[in-house]
Amino acid sequence: MANGHFLWTDLSTYDMRAARADYARIFNWAFGEEDTYDFATIGGQEVAAVFRMPDRLAKMNMPSFWMSYVHVDDLDEKVEQARTHQGAIIEVEPQTFGDAARIALVRDPSGAGFTMYEGPDIQAGAPGAGKVISRFHHVPDIKLIAPFYADLFGWRFEKSSASPWPRYDIRHPEGTLVAEAEEVPEAIRGKFRYWMPCFGVKSVDDSIRQIKVRDGHHHNDLPEGRALVSDRQGAHFMIQNVGQDTIAVSESPRAAARSTTDGLAWKSLLALVCVWLAVIMDLQVFWGVLFLIWTWLALKSGRADFVEPIDRSNRPFMFWLITGTWMVLSTWVILASVFGGG
Repeated sequence: MANGHFLWTDLSTYDMRAARADYARIFNWAFGEEDTYDFATIGGQEVAAVFRMPDRLAKMNMPSFWMSYVHVDDLDEKVEQARTHQGAIIEVEPQTFGDAARIALVRDPSGAGFTMYEGPDIQAGAPGAGKVISRFHHVPDIKLIAPFYADLFGWRFEKSSASPWPRYDIRHPEGTLVAEAEEVPEAIRGKFRYWMPCFGVKSVDDSIRQIKVRDGHHHNDLPEGRALVSDRQGAHFMIQNVGQDTIAVSESPRAAARSTTDGLAWKSLLALVCVWLAVIMDLQVFWGVLFLIWTWLALKSGRADFVEPIDRSNRPFMFWLITGTWMVLSTWVILASVFGGG
């Protein structure tokens, strides 16, 4: 694998036994019994690992966290290159990792940590349920990180969307999609900046139920059906539905979906038809239909998009005020049109 690609993910945790039990249920992972660095496997294939929180980080009361690894050709050179950037921190200087590899932990100028890895390639097998399918960087301002990663790995940040917040495809110089960055509001992002793995699951709803049963949390619903969750020890990660192992490791779920969904967006088309009929033909009933569509989408996704995205879990009052307004207006307009002849 070329320099500048993500290739591995592991979990720093306080209670390895609890972590193994949780992720065995959430992702159907199997584990060994290693006390130091235990690999998670699916069908015998190593897909991630868990290990005990280092003492130095434990003394800082660091919550459990998922760490993403970037492959580099020359670790020492990249560490020195990172050191030249204002705000970047070398959290862990280069050290051995296993028998044939070396690593260093770096925090970018936004404070998000990642590990640079020099050594043999690590293969996580074909993508699918229980495996990392993409990675996301949640940051308040893309300018905090774009120059740093452009210099370090040659990554390009290409704006892909402005809704519900600015989002960027992060591309390797070869053109492959490495990850995505999102300028997410602090109400969703929290006070920390981080690289977050997104794991494929067969059912987001079922996985959320498993997470909650094991005292984890469902924090937010995100675009493309992603969900932001955390385990009982505070390690945050994302989950997203996957099909029959069709998502490429080098591509995000959104990029893969974009290549296969070029047909009509029927919900948007239906809404546009309602607007035109309501205005041109003065048929108020179609405003009621439009309000119903908005209500259904908000209840289904847990987010009401009205001038700005309002998440049900973070702003329940505003969410229900907006959806309740749509419900009342849809009922009023439809009944008035049907029984009032409008």
